[in-house]
Amino acid sequence: AGLSSDDPISTQTLQDMYEGWPWFRETVDLIGMIVSKTDFSIAENYDNQLVDKDGELDRLGREVRAKLVQTRQAVLDVTKSTDFAGDHVALQRASSQIRHPYVDPVNVIQAELLKRFRAMDKRDDLTPQEQEEKQTLKDALIISINGVAAGMKNSG
Repeated sequence: AGLSSDDPISTQTLQDMYEGWPWFRETVDLIGMIVSKTDFSIAENYDNQLVDKDGELDRLGREVRAKLVQTRQAVLDVTKSTDFAGDHVALQRASSQIRHPYVDPVNVIQAELLKRFRAMDKRDDLTPQEQEEKQTLKDALIISINGVAAGMKNSG
């Protein structure tokens, strides 16, 4: 199901659709742009900070990353390209080089903020000072979400 390149006949059909259908081409190109922005080290940090290694979420994270690899390959196969960014590879690389030094640290901080917020959110016996700290963490999380979205030029 979905964008897959497992079957040569399906791959040829998807390539024909990519060449002949402008809407489909734009959709695949958008998927390529999105997967070109993904960073396994950032995802790994979120997992390390926030996910129980023996639980369902760890397994889900591994599955999502495996699907990402499959999707990246499918985009390359369908577009007959060697780069996810397609025709805009130079622009994407320049944009990433400018963006990553600013956005990556916000991602790291965001994972730490979320870890601290979750720990406080589990407690029912917070002092007034801790309740204030919890609200500050929540505000900082919202700011970090907006900062990452703005830095990635996506909505989230």
